[in-house]
Amino acid sequence: MIIDAHSHIVDKEWYPMTWWNELAKVYVKPVKKLLGMDMTPQQIIDQLLPNFFDPTGEKLIAQMKNAGIDVTVACVQDYGLALGDPKVSIEEQNQIFASIQKKYPKKILAFASVDPRRPYADKLIRRCFEEWKMSGLKLHPSTGFYPNSKEVYKLLDIAKEFKKPVLFHTGQIVQPLRSKYCDPMFLDDVCLDYPDLWIQAAHMGFGWRYELYHMGSCKVNLTVDFSGWQLIAKNNYHEFCASLRECLDEFSEERVLWGTDGPYLEAAMAGKDFIQLVKDLPTKATEEGIKFTQEEVDLMLGVNAQRILGIK
Repeated sequence: MIIDAHSHIVDKEWYPMTWWNELAKVYVKPVKKLLGMDMTPQQIIDQLLPNFFDPTGEKLIAQMKNAGIDVTVACVQDYGLALGDPKVSIEEQNQIFASIQKKYPKKILAFASVDPRRPYADKLIRRCFEEWKMSGLKLHPSTGFYPNSKEVYKLLDIAKEFKKPVLFHTGQIVQPLRSKYCDPMFLDDVCLDYPDLWIQAAHMGFGWRYELYHMGSCKVNLTVDFSGWQLIAKNNYHEFCASLRECLDEFSEERVLWGTDGPYLEAAMAGKDFIQLVKDLPTKATEEGIKFTQEEVDLMLGVNAQRILGIK
């Protein structure tokens, strides 16, 4: 079983326009390098970003089929308090994700989300778990809160009550969201204060990865995914292999998960190709002087997520 432990379903009206504007600016350079296309941010918004939009989840299901992915964790995102509320409210978005999970019960695990500073955040998350049966909680501190804040803990109390895993963004983030809140060091308190919760650190912490690795060696309820590393894997294979090897050594091979962060990097490296890259590690990484085993590959691509997320 292959499980994408960190992905998204997006639509233009689910996020504030500020997000799409800033994302387009970041895409200018890789679009030129990878696709050989000189495009302005506005051209990217008009011509490329609509390929991401998937309000029913049908594109994701098709991509999963093409890539051979059995189950995907699809995360709601709430950027509203930081960037301005979008046309579709965060309550509606959570309900949409819940309906997609219900439509594809053995394919999609919908992770709820809300900015914990919203006055109704706890009531919404309780409804997401109790009424809509959503599968976990995703939090994005970059909008302006720390993972160990009292507002977050109100939501973690509910996740604990319903025995749901919690995924935090860690590492640097597109402007104007604030990276400082995403330092994985703030998960230290979370892991200690909620020892019975699975806490997932996204993206191997990107620039704070070494800090995260060493925390993973001593916090046994902390897991990590390496979604979003496709460009590094493509442009600097040795760095990818070396970073993943150290992550496995510190966390142990049983707490490292594969993910895509889709749909944002699908054009750079399709899910099928990212899976193949991981499958090839035992043979190809040896050329970089780095060793991986077949067991580690199997664990990362699905066995770990199946156990941690309770997938049958």
